[in-house]
Amino acid sequence: MSNEEKLQALQQQVVELQTQLAFQEQAINELGGVLAEQQRDLAALQREWVSVKDRYASLREQLPDTNPLDEKPPHY
Repeated sequence: MSNEEKLQALQQQVVELQTQLAFQEQAINELGGVLAEQQRDLAALQREWVSVKDRYASLREQLPDTNPLDEKPPHY
């Protein structure tokens, strides 16, 4: 293999590596965007969960303290 052929082979390898790098950078940027979106969604779900828990606790406090299993059925 002559020096010219070696140089061309190295240049082709560099071009291939640069292409791979460009695709990897694009993928990383896309994944970063998806991750940011998921973090926003997770934060919203966490806020909603707190709201649901608070509402449940509020409704639970409004229930009578008696156990429904201790009550006699209406036909007694």
